[in-house]
Amino acid sequence: MTILVAEDDRATRLRIVVSLKGWGYDVVEAVDGQDAWEKFQEIDPAIIITDWQMPNMDGVELIRNIRADKEDVTYHYTILLTSRSEMKDLVEGLESGADDFVAKPFDKDELRVRVAGGVRIVELEHELEEQNSKLEASNQRMKESLLSAAKIQQSFLPATELTIGGVQFAHRYLPCDELAGDTLNILPLDDRYVAIYNIDVSGHGVPAALLSVHLSRILTRLRGPDKILLKTQEDGTRAPVSPAKVLKKLNRRFMCDASNEQYFTMNYGVLDLKERRLRYSSAGHPGPVIVSKGEMKILQAMPPAVGFIPDPEFQEATLDLSAGDRLLFYTDGVYEVMNKEGEEYGEERFAEEFAKAVDQPLKKSLQSLIFAARKWCGGEPFDDDVSLMAIEIN
Repeated sequence: MTILVAEDDRATRLRIVVSLKGWGYDVVEAVDGQDAWEKFQEIDPAIIITDWQMPNMDGVELIRNIRADKEDVTYHYTILLTSRSEMKDLVEGLESGADDFVAKPFDKDELRVRVAGGVRIVELEHELEEQNSKLEASNQRMKESLLSAAKIQQSFLPATELTIGGVQFAHRYLPCDELAGDTLNILPLDDRYVAIYNIDVSGHGVPAALLSVHLSRILTRLRGPDKILLKTQEDGTRAPVSPAKVLKKLNRRFMCDASNEQYFTMNYGVLDLKERRLRYSSAGHPGPVIVSKGEMKILQAMPPAVGFIPDPEFQEATLDLSAGDRLLFYTDGVYEVMNKEGEEYGEERFAEEFAKAVDQPLKKSLQSLIFAARKWCGGEPFDDDVSLMAIEIN
């Protein structure tokens, strides 16, 4: 371990250097503060022992320069040699960044103990730096993995704008972290029917995201024995499974228990493009908002959530839609934001904002909703996942 000794008095400096070398340390000498500062930058010593009063640059200024060196991330232990004993002087020395003091004329045993204490501190600092470096590398690998997982998760999402059979669809998807517990989709079942859903898994982070991705995989399987959105009829044709039965199947597969304690809320609907009719169920999820003929209505949620209780009865509703009608499906993260006074934005304000944006293009209206919610919370990031999906009948 290298120690830099800055002392303008040759005799004192020699005594210190001989003692330190006798204890097994590598020692570099400096004749004043300026000489010490130049050598510090060359050799990067672990410990600096410096006299307080020296020509060109005193010990306090030297320590201040060392502490102010922004490019130097290594910790250096500093010991001031001083004959000063006034409290104000000691305070000045500590405020400059000194770690310890040795009184002059110095006692050899005291110096040995002070230096040994500095060595322990430096070794601990080096060990901490090494651990932090390993932790940073591990965190970087984890972040890269999460970003890769997020790309996979978002690959299940539909295009942000779609037109199917004269009906427009648009969505916005804003995870609050790399991975989200929200998911949504717009899924043509055949030439006549389109399945739509948005899901909010309880909790946050990786566990919620894993279930969200798993649900996306299940709900996009339209062929094979494990498909749940379509049924094969006696004549061999396929037809949509009713929303309530889809939710019942999901509930059997994903029943919450002590091992996972996860459940999810969900809007699931089947839109009949020919009849302009939507059959849907909102299982514990915020009910959709409809704007029809200039009037806005928030449709009621239909408890329970999926996986929350065994063998529930899920309810269904039917909406007959007309040209110009708009529907909005969403998760609660967008309206549960708080302003500085602790007041929630609220579902009513959120729905009114959707109604006000009815003359905007569908995708832009969703951007307006996000902007209004962010404005309410002072521009702070959302602390929950946000997903919006809008439908316009043409």
